[in-house]
Amino acid sequence: MGSKKNLTYLISKFAILELLFTIFMILFSYTLLKVLINTGLVYPANYAEMNSDTVKEAFLKSDWQTDNIPFYYDYQLRENGKILESTIDEKYTQKINEALQKGQSSTDQMIGSDVFKAFKNRNRALIIKYKIGAMLANSSVYKVIGNFELVFFVSIFSMWLVGFVYFISHLTTVLRCEISKISKANESIEKLELEFEREYSEYTEISGVLDSIDSMASNLKASLEKQWSMQMTQKEMIESITHDVRTPITLIKGNIELLKENQENVLERAEDVLNGVERLESFLKKLNTFSVLMEEPKEVVSKEVLDHWIRIATSICKLKGFNLSILGYDVSAIKLDKNAVSVAIQNLVNNAIENSSVDSTIFIGFYDNINDYTIIVRDQGAGFNNEILYDVKGKFVSKKVDDNHVHGLGLSIVTKILDANKGQLLLNNYDDDGNGAEVKMVFKKDE
Repeated sequence: MGSKKNLTYLISKFAILELLFTIFMILFSYTLLKVLINTGLVYPANYAEMNSDTVKEAFLKSDWQTDNIPFYYDYQLRENGKILESTIDEKYTQKINEALQKGQSSTDQMIGSDVFKAFKNRNRALIIKYKIGAMLANSSVYKVIGNFELVFFVSIFSMWLVGFVYFISHLTTVLRCEISKISKANESIEKLELEFEREYSEYTEISGVLDSIDSMASNLKASLEKQWSMQMTQKEMIESITHDVRTPITLIKGNIELLKENQENVLERAEDVLNGVERLESFLKKLNTFSVLMEEPKEVVSKEVLDHWIRIATSICKLKGFNLSILGYDVSAIKLDKNAVSVAIQNLVNNAIENSSVDSTIFIGFYDNINDYTIIVRDQGAGFNNEILYDVKGKFVSKKVDDNHVHGLGLSIVTKILDANKGQLLLNNYDDDGNGAEVKMVFKKDE
Protein backbone atom coordinates (compact mmCIF):
# COMPACT_ATOMS: atom_id res chain seq x y z
CA MET A 1 0.00 0.00 0.00
CA GLY A 2 3.06 2.29 0.07
CA SER A 3 4.26 4.62 2.78
CA LYS A 4 1.59 6.33 4.85
CA LYS A 5 1.33 10.07 5.37
CA ASN A 6 0.10 11.87 8.46
CA LEU A 7 -2.66 14.46 8.72
CA THR A 8 -0.09 17.21 9.34
CA TYR A 9 1.23 16.55 5.83
CA LEU A 10 -2.30 16.82 4.41
CA ILE A 11 -3.05 20.13 6.13
CA SER A 12 0.41 21.53 5.31
CA LYS A 13 -0.08 20.57 1.69
CA PHE A 14 -3.33 22.53 1.43
CA ALA A 15 -1.83 25.48 3.33
CA ILE A 16 1.09 25.66 0.86
CA LEU A 17 -1.29 25.36 -2.11
CA GLU A 18 -3.38 28.21 -0.70
CA LEU A 19 -0.27 30.35 -0.19
CA LEU A 20 0.90 29.69 -3.75
CA PHE A 21 -2.58 30.49 -5.04
CA THR A 22 -2.57 33.78 -3.11
CA ILE A 23 0.83 34.74 -4.57
CA PHE A 24 -0.45 33.82 -8.02
CA MET A 25 -3.52 36.03 -7.61
CA ILE A 26 -1.34 38.98 -6.50
CA LEU A 27 0.94 38.58 -9.52
CA PHE A 28 -2.05 38.05 -11.79
CA SER A 29 -3.80 41.22 -10.61
CA TYR A 30 -0.59 43.26 -10.97
CA THR A 31 0.07 41.92 -14.48
CA LEU A 32 -3.53 42.42 -15.57
CA LEU A 33 -3.55 46.03 -14.35
CA LYS A 34 -0.27 46.67 -16.17
CA VAL A 35 -1.68 45.27 -19.41
CA LEU A 36 -4.85 47.36 -19.12
CA ILE A 37 -2.77 50.51 -18.57
CA ASN A 38 -0.31 49.74 -21.39
CA THR A 39 -3.13 49.08 -23.85
CA GLY A 40 -4.82 52.38 -22.95
CA LEU A 41 -7.96 50.78 -21.56
CA VAL A 42 -7.18 52.12 -18.10
CA TYR A 43 -5.47 55.36 -17.07
CA PRO A 44 -2.78 55.16 -14.38
CA ALA A 45 -3.44 56.48 -10.87
CA ASN A 46 -1.65 59.83 -11.48
CA TYR A 47 -3.24 60.50 -14.86
CA ALA A 48 -5.76 63.09 -13.62
CA GLU A 49 -3.02 64.79 -11.58
CA MET A 50 -0.77 65.13 -14.64
CA ASN A 51 -3.56 66.57 -16.80
CA SER A 52 -4.77 69.14 -14.27
CA ASP A 53 -2.33 71.74 -15.68
CA THR A 54 -3.81 71.20 -19.16
CA VAL A 55 -7.26 71.98 -17.75
CA LYS A 56 -5.84 75.15 -16.17
CA GLU A 57 -4.27 76.33 -19.44
CA ALA A 58 -7.50 75.75 -21.32
CA PHE A 59 -9.50 77.64 -18.66
CA LEU A 60 -7.31 80.72 -19.02
CA LYS A 61 -8.21 80.99 -22.72
CA SER A 62 -11.07 83.25 -23.76
CA ASP A 63 -12.88 80.59 -25.77
CA TRP A 64 -12.92 78.05 -22.92
CA GLN A 65 -16.13 76.14 -22.22
CA THR A 66 -17.06 73.50 -19.64
CA ASP A 67 -17.30 70.95 -22.44
CA ASN A 68 -13.51 71.13 -22.62
CA ILE A 69 -13.22 69.54 -19.13
CA PRO A 70 -12.32 65.81 -19.41
CA PHE A 71 -14.95 63.32 -18.15
CA TYR A 72 -12.86 62.11 -15.24
CA TYR A 73 -13.07 65.53 -13.50
CA ASP A 74 -15.95 66.87 -11.47
CA TYR A 75 -16.04 70.64 -11.48
CA GLN A 76 -17.64 73.80 -10.14
CA LEU A 77 -17.66 77.06 -12.12
CA ARG A 78 -18.07 80.39 -10.29
CA GLU A 79 -18.36 83.99 -11.44
CA ASN A 80 -18.09 86.82 -8.93
CA GLY A 81 -18.47 84.20 -6.19
CA LYS A 82 -21.74 82.89 -7.62
CA ILE A 83 -21.95 79.23 -8.66
CA LEU A 84 -22.86 78.92 -12.32
CA GLU A 85 -22.40 75.17 -12.81
CA SER A 86 -21.41 72.34 -10.48
CA THR A 87 -21.05 68.54 -10.62
CA ILE A 88 -19.38 68.35 -7.22
CA ASP A 89 -21.46 67.11 -4.28
CA GLU A 90 -22.39 69.80 -1.74
CA LYS A 91 -20.78 67.78 1.07
CA TYR A 92 -17.41 68.90 -0.26
CA THR A 93 -18.18 72.64 0.20
CA GLN A 94 -15.54 73.00 2.93
CA LYS A 95 -12.86 71.42 0.74
CA ILE A 96 -13.90 73.68 -2.15
CA ASN A 97 -13.54 76.80 -0.01
CA GLU A 98 -10.18 75.56 1.22
CA ALA A 99 -9.05 75.05 -2.38
CA LEU A 100 -10.19 78.57 -3.31
CA GLN A 101 -8.07 79.97 -0.49
CA LYS A 102 -4.97 77.78 -0.86
CA GLY A 103 -5.23 76.68 -4.46
CA GLN A 104 -5.52 72.99 -3.54
CA SER A 105 -7.05 70.69 -0.90
CA SER A 106 -7.68 66.96 -0.46
CA THR A 107 -9.61 64.48 1.67
CA ASP A 108 -7.81 62.50 4.38
CA GLN A 109 -7.87 59.04 2.83
CA MET A 110 -4.92 56.68 2.53
CA ILE A 111 -6.23 55.11 -0.67
CA GLY A 112 -8.21 56.84 -3.40
CA SER A 113 -8.28 60.29 -1.79
CA ASP A 114 -10.14 63.14 -3.55
CA VAL A 115 -8.10 66.18 -4.69
CA PHE A 116 -9.55 69.66 -5.24
CA LYS A 117 -7.76 72.34 -7.31
CA ALA A 118 -8.92 75.90 -7.91
CA PHE A 119 -8.01 78.03 -10.97
CA LYS A 120 -8.90 81.72 -11.33
CA ASN A 121 -9.32 83.84 -14.45
CA ARG A 122 -10.31 87.46 -13.65
CA ASN A 123 -13.71 87.28 -11.95
CA ARG A 124 -14.22 83.62 -12.72
CA ALA A 125 -13.06 80.56 -10.74
CA LEU A 126 -12.95 76.87 -11.69
CA ILE A 127 -12.65 74.14 -9.07
CA ILE A 128 -11.94 70.61 -10.31
CA LYS A 129 -12.21 67.42 -8.29
CA TYR A 130 -10.52 64.16 -9.17
CA LYS A 131 -9.58 60.92 -7.45
CA ILE A 132 -6.06 59.55 -7.10
CA GLY A 133 -6.43 56.10 -8.60
CA ALA A 134 -6.57 54.11 -11.80
CA MET A 135 -9.63 54.77 -13.94
CA LEU A 136 -11.25 53.55 -17.12
CA ALA A 137 -10.39 55.38 -20.32
CA ASN A 138 -13.85 54.93 -21.83
CA SER A 139 -16.16 57.74 -20.66
CA SER A 140 -19.36 55.71 -21.06
CA VAL A 141 -18.06 52.78 -19.02
CA TYR A 142 -16.52 55.20 -16.51
CA LYS A 143 -19.95 56.74 -15.84
CA VAL A 144 -21.40 53.25 -15.16
CA ILE A 145 -18.59 51.81 -13.04
CA GLY A 146 -17.20 54.96 -11.45
CA ASN A 147 -14.52 53.72 -9.04
CA PHE A 148 -12.53 51.29 -11.20
CA GLU A 149 -10.06 50.32 -8.48
CA LEU A 150 -12.84 49.23 -6.12
CA VAL A 151 -14.48 47.09 -8.80
CA PHE A 152 -11.12 45.68 -9.90
CA PHE A 153 -9.91 44.67 -6.44
CA VAL A 154 -13.33 43.33 -5.39
CA SER A 155 -13.30 41.17 -8.52
CA ILE A 156 -9.77 39.91 -7.78
CA PHE A 157 -10.71 39.21 -4.15
CA SER A 158 -13.82 37.33 -5.29
CA MET A 159 -11.69 35.16 -7.56
CA TRP A 160 -9.26 34.51 -4.69
CA LEU A 161 -12.18 33.69 -2.38
CA VAL A 162 -13.58 31.17 -4.87
CA GLY A 163 -10.18 29.47 -5.00
CA PHE A 164 -9.88 29.53 -1.19
CA VAL A 165 -13.34 27.97 -0.79
CA TYR A 166 -12.41 25.32 -3.36
CA PHE A 167 -9.25 24.32 -1.46
CA ILE A 168 -11.07 24.27 1.90
CA SER A 169 -13.93 22.28 0.38
CA HIS A 170 -11.51 19.75 -1.07
CA LEU A 171 -9.66 19.43 2.25
CA THR A 172 -12.97 18.99 4.09
CA THR A 173 -14.05 16.33 1.62
CA VAL A 174 -10.84 14.36 2.18
CA LEU A 175 -11.15 14.61 5.98
CA ARG A 176 -14.86 13.73 5.88
CA CYS A 177 -14.09 10.69 3.74
CA GLU A 178 -11.42 9.50 6.19
CA ILE A 179 -13.62 10.10 9.25
CA SER A 180 -16.53 8.27 7.59
CA LYS A 181 -14.34 5.15 7.50
CA ILE A 182 -14.07 5.31 11.29
CA SER A 183 -17.81 6.01 11.66
CA LYS A 184 -18.78 3.03 9.48
CA ALA A 185 -16.54 0.67 11.45
CA ASN A 186 -17.87 2.03 14.75
CA GLU A 187 -21.50 1.63 13.64
CA SER A 188 -20.83 -1.96 12.59
CA ILE A 189 -19.41 -2.76 16.04
CA GLU A 190 -22.37 -1.07 17.76
CA LYS A 191 -24.70 -3.33 15.77
CA LEU A 192 -22.43 -6.34 16.56
CA GLU A 193 -21.88 -6.81 12.82
CA LEU A 194 -18.31 -7.95 13.36
CA GLU A 195 -17.76 -9.33 9.84
CA PHE A 196 -17.82 -5.86 8.27
CA GLU A 197 -15.54 -4.93 5.38
CA ARG A 198 -12.28 -3.46 6.68
CA GLU A 199 -11.42 0.07 5.54
CA TYR A 200 -7.89 1.27 4.82
CA SER A 201 -6.40 4.76 4.96
CA GLU A 202 -3.21 6.28 3.61
CA TYR A 203 -2.97 8.55 6.65
CA THR A 204 -1.17 7.32 9.77
CA GLU A 205 -3.60 8.68 12.39
CA ILE A 206 -6.73 7.38 10.65
CA SER A 207 -5.05 4.06 9.89
CA GLY A 208 -4.12 3.71 13.58
CA VAL A 209 -7.72 4.25 14.67
CA LEU A 210 -8.99 1.79 12.05
CA ASP A 211 -6.44 -0.81 13.18
CA SER A 212 -7.56 -0.33 16.79
CA ILE A 213 -11.21 -0.73 15.82
CA ASP A 214 -10.35 -3.82 13.76
CA SER A 215 -8.47 -5.31 16.70
CA MET A 216 -11.35 -4.46 19.03
CA ALA A 217 -13.84 -6.11 16.66
CA SER A 218 -11.69 -9.26 16.44
CA ASN A 219 -11.31 -9.41 20.23
CA LEU A 220 -15.02 -8.80 20.73
CA LYS A 221 -15.88 -11.55 18.27
CA ALA A 222 -13.54 -13.99 20.02
CA SER A 223 -14.95 -12.96 23.40
CA LEU A 224 -18.55 -13.43 22.28
CA GLU A 225 -17.75 -16.83 20.78
CA LYS A 226 -16.02 -17.86 24.01
CA GLN A 227 -18.90 -16.55 26.10
CA TRP A 228 -21.42 -18.45 24.01
CA SER A 229 -19.40 -21.65 24.36
CA MET A 230 -19.14 -21.15 28.12
CA GLN A 231 -22.87 -20.51 28.41
CA MET A 232 -23.71 -23.70 26.54
CA THR A 233 -21.29 -25.70 28.71
CA GLN A 234 -22.69 -24.08 31.85
CA LYS A 235 -26.25 -24.81 30.78
CA GLU A 236 -25.49 -28.49 30.24
CA MET A 237 -23.67 -28.71 33.59
CA ILE A 238 -26.47 -26.96 35.50
CA GLU A 239 -29.17 -29.13 33.96
CA SER A 240 -27.22 -32.21 35.02
CA ILE A 241 -26.65 -30.95 38.60
CA THR A 242 -30.29 -29.91 38.98
CA HIS A 243 -31.49 -33.33 37.90
CA ASP A 244 -29.05 -35.24 40.14
CA VAL A 245 -29.55 -33.18 43.32
CA ARG A 246 -33.34 -32.74 43.40
CA THR A 247 -34.11 -36.35 44.37
CA PRO A 248 -31.67 -36.52 47.34
CA ILE A 249 -33.08 -33.24 48.63
CA THR A 250 -36.60 -34.65 48.58
CA LEU A 251 -35.45 -37.72 50.51
CA ILE A 252 -33.53 -35.64 53.08
CA LYS A 253 -36.47 -33.33 53.74
CA GLY A 254 -38.88 -36.23 54.14
CA ASN A 255 -36.66 -38.08 56.59
CA ILE A 256 -35.96 -34.92 58.61
CA GLU A 257 -39.69 -34.27 58.98
CA LEU A 258 -40.09 -37.81 60.36
CA LEU A 259 -37.12 -37.23 62.67
CA LYS A 260 -38.74 -34.07 64.05
CA GLU A 261 -41.95 -35.95 64.81
CA ASN A 262 -40.31 -38.92 66.57
CA GLN A 263 -37.08 -37.54 68.06
CA GLU A 264 -37.75 -34.31 69.92
CA ASN A 265 -34.24 -34.24 71.43
CA VAL A 266 -32.69 -33.69 68.00
CA LEU A 267 -35.10 -30.94 67.00
CA GLU A 268 -32.44 -28.22 67.08
CA ARG A 269 -30.12 -30.19 64.79
CA ALA A 270 -33.00 -30.92 62.44
CA GLU A 271 -33.81 -27.22 62.19
CA ASP A 272 -30.22 -26.48 61.19
CA VAL A 273 -30.29 -29.15 58.54
CA LEU A 274 -33.60 -27.85 57.21
CA ASN A 275 -32.10 -24.37 56.91
CA GLY A 276 -29.22 -25.84 54.93
CA VAL A 277 -31.60 -27.69 52.64
CA GLU A 278 -33.60 -24.52 52.02
CA ARG A 279 -30.40 -22.75 51.05
CA LEU A 280 -29.51 -25.60 48.74
CA GLU A 281 -32.90 -25.23 47.09
CA SER A 282 -32.26 -21.52 46.59
CA PHE A 283 -28.98 -22.41 44.89
CA LEU A 284 -30.84 -24.76 42.56
CA LYS A 285 -33.21 -21.96 41.60
CA LYS A 286 -30.21 -19.85 40.67
CA LEU A 287 -28.65 -22.74 38.79
CA ASN A 288 -31.78 -22.93 36.67
CA THR A 289 -31.16 -19.33 35.61
CA PHE A 290 -27.62 -20.34 34.55
CA SER A 291 -25.61 -18.47 37.21
CA VAL A 292 -24.87 -18.84 40.92
CA LEU A 293 -23.74 -15.22 40.87
CA MET A 294 -26.80 -13.66 39.23
CA GLU A 295 -27.07 -10.07 40.41
CA GLU A 296 -29.66 -9.40 43.11
CA PRO A 297 -30.80 -6.18 44.81
CA LYS A 298 -28.30 -5.03 47.43
CA GLU A 299 -29.23 -4.05 50.97
CA VAL A 300 -27.57 -2.33 53.91
CA VAL A 301 -25.72 -4.46 56.45
CA SER A 302 -28.35 -4.37 59.20
CA LYS A 303 -28.64 -6.45 62.37
CA GLU A 304 -30.96 -8.85 60.52
CA VAL A 305 -28.37 -9.33 57.76
CA LEU A 306 -25.58 -9.95 60.29
CA ASP A 307 -27.75 -12.46 62.17
CA HIS A 308 -28.46 -14.24 58.88
CA TRP A 309 -24.74 -14.56 58.10
CA ILE A 310 -23.91 -15.69 61.65
CA ARG A 311 -26.66 -18.35 61.53
CA ILE A 312 -25.08 -19.77 58.39
CA ALA A 313 -21.63 -19.92 59.97
CA THR A 314 -23.07 -21.33 63.22
CA SER A 315 -25.02 -24.12 61.51
CA ILE A 316 -21.96 -25.19 59.51
CA CYS A 317 -19.72 -25.22 62.61
CA LYS A 318 -22.26 -27.13 64.74
CA LEU A 319 -22.77 -29.70 62.00
CA LYS A 320 -19.00 -30.30 61.70
CA GLY A 321 -18.27 -30.23 65.47
CA PHE A 322 -16.58 -26.81 65.67
CA ASN A 323 -17.04 -23.82 67.92
CA LEU A 324 -17.81 -20.34 66.51
CA SER A 325 -16.54 -17.15 68.13
CA ILE A 326 -17.78 -13.69 67.07
CA LEU A 327 -14.90 -11.18 66.97
CA GLY A 328 -16.88 -8.14 65.88
CA TYR A 329 -20.51 -7.25 65.19
CA ASP A 330 -20.76 -3.92 63.31
CA VAL A 331 -23.76 -2.89 61.26
CA SER A 332 -23.12 -0.53 58.32
CA ALA A 333 -24.84 1.68 55.76
CA ILE A 334 -22.88 -0.02 52.95
CA LYS A 335 -25.08 -1.97 50.53
CA LEU A 336 -24.05 -5.54 49.69
CA ASP A 337 -25.61 -8.55 47.98
CA LYS A 338 -26.83 -10.45 51.04
CA ASN A 339 -27.15 -13.85 49.34
CA ALA A 340 -23.88 -13.58 47.42
CA VAL A 341 -21.96 -12.69 50.60
CA SER A 342 -23.72 -15.61 52.31
CA VAL A 343 -22.21 -17.91 49.68
CA ALA A 344 -18.78 -16.35 50.29
CA ILE A 345 -19.02 -16.77 54.08
CA GLN A 346 -20.16 -20.38 53.67
CA ASN A 347 -17.19 -21.05 51.38
CA LEU A 348 -14.68 -19.43 53.75
CA VAL A 349 -16.03 -21.21 56.84
CA ASN A 350 -15.95 -24.57 55.03
CA ASN A 351 -12.36 -23.93 53.95
CA ALA A 352 -11.41 -23.03 57.53
CA ILE A 353 -13.07 -26.21 58.87
CA GLU A 354 -11.33 -28.35 56.24
CA ASN A 355 -7.95 -27.22 57.52
CA SER A 356 -8.61 -27.24 61.29
CA SER A 357 -8.98 -29.89 63.98
CA VAL A 358 -12.40 -30.91 65.31
CA ASP A 359 -13.45 -29.06 68.50
CA SER A 360 -11.25 -26.10 67.58
CA THR A 361 -12.70 -22.61 67.16
CA ILE A 362 -13.56 -20.73 63.99
CA PHE A 363 -13.53 -16.94 64.39
CA ILE A 364 -15.64 -14.52 62.37
CA GLY A 365 -15.80 -10.73 62.65
CA PHE A 366 -17.72 -7.91 60.99
CA TYR A 367 -16.06 -4.46 61.11
CA ASP A 368 -17.38 -1.12 59.82
CA ASN A 369 -14.42 1.13 58.96
CA ILE A 370 -14.33 4.65 57.52
CA ASN A 371 -13.50 3.61 53.95
CA ASP A 372 -14.52 -0.04 53.90
CA TYR A 373 -16.48 -2.85 55.50
CA THR A 374 -14.39 -5.90 56.45
CA ILE A 375 -15.43 -9.49 57.17
CA ILE A 376 -12.72 -11.68 58.78
CA VAL A 377 -12.66 -15.50 59.02
CA ARG A 378 -9.89 -17.17 61.07
CA ASP A 379 -9.13 -20.75 62.00
CA GLN A 380 -6.72 -22.54 64.38
CA GLY A 381 -5.21 -24.79 61.75
CA ALA A 382 -1.71 -24.97 60.32
CA GLY A 383 -2.21 -21.86 58.18
CA PHE A 384 -1.48 -21.33 54.49
CA ASN A 385 1.78 -22.58 53.01
CA ASN A 386 3.56 -20.46 50.39
CA GLU A 387 2.21 -22.47 47.46
CA ILE A 388 -1.37 -22.08 48.63
CA LEU A 389 -0.90 -18.36 49.32
CA TYR A 390 0.38 -17.97 45.76
CA ASP A 391 -2.41 -19.86 44.02
CA VAL A 392 -5.24 -20.19 46.56
CA LYS A 393 -7.69 -18.40 44.25
CA GLY A 394 -7.42 -21.11 41.62
CA LYS A 395 -10.66 -22.88 40.92
CA PHE A 396 -9.58 -26.39 42.02
CA VAL A 397 -6.74 -25.63 44.43
CA SER A 398 -7.12 -26.84 48.03
CA LYS A 399 -5.02 -28.11 50.93
CA LYS A 400 -7.31 -31.10 51.32
CA VAL A 401 -5.80 -33.82 49.12
CA ASP A 402 -6.04 -37.63 49.04
CA ASP A 403 -4.56 -40.27 46.78
CA ASN A 404 -7.18 -40.02 44.07
CA HIS A 405 -7.99 -36.38 43.38
CA VAL A 406 -7.82 -32.74 44.45
CA HIS A 407 -10.79 -31.51 46.48
CA GLY A 408 -12.55 -28.16 46.80
CA LEU A 409 -13.61 -25.28 44.64
CA GLY A 410 -11.02 -22.97 46.22
CA LEU A 411 -11.75 -19.27 46.55
CA SER A 412 -12.55 -18.43 42.92
CA ILE A 413 -16.26 -18.01 43.63
CA VAL A 414 -15.44 -15.74 46.60
CA THR A 415 -13.24 -13.60 44.37
CA LYS A 416 -16.07 -13.21 41.83
CA ILE A 417 -18.51 -12.22 44.57
CA LEU A 418 -16.06 -9.59 45.82
CA ASP A 419 -15.54 -8.22 42.31
CA ALA A 420 -19.31 -7.77 41.97
CA ASN A 421 -19.43 -5.90 45.31
CA LYS A 422 -16.31 -3.69 44.95
CA GLY A 423 -14.43 -5.99 47.29
CA GLN A 424 -10.94 -7.43 47.71
CA LEU A 425 -9.73 -10.77 49.11
CA LEU A 426 -6.75 -10.68 51.50
CA LEU A 427 -5.00 -13.86 52.76
CA ASN A 428 -2.63 -14.11 55.70
CA ASN A 429 -1.26 -16.33 58.48
CA TYR A 430 -1.28 -15.13 62.09
CA ASP A 431 0.12 -16.20 65.49
CA ASP A 432 -2.31 -16.14 68.38
CA ASP A 433 -1.98 -19.10 70.79
CA GLY A 434 -1.13 -21.26 67.82
CA ASN A 435 -0.79 -20.84 64.08
CA GLY A 436 -3.82 -20.23 61.91
CA ALA A 437 -5.08 -18.84 58.60
CA GLU A 438 -6.88 -15.52 58.25
CA VAL A 439 -9.02 -14.47 55.28
CA LYS A 440 -10.38 -10.92 54.93
CA MET A 441 -13.13 -9.74 52.61
CA VAL A 442 -12.76 -5.96 52.26
CA PHE A 443 -15.64 -4.08 50.59
CA LYS A 444 -14.85 -0.52 49.49
CA LYS A 445 -17.40 2.19 50.26
CA ASP A 446 -18.58 4.67 47.66
CA GLU A 447 -16.94 8.07 48.08
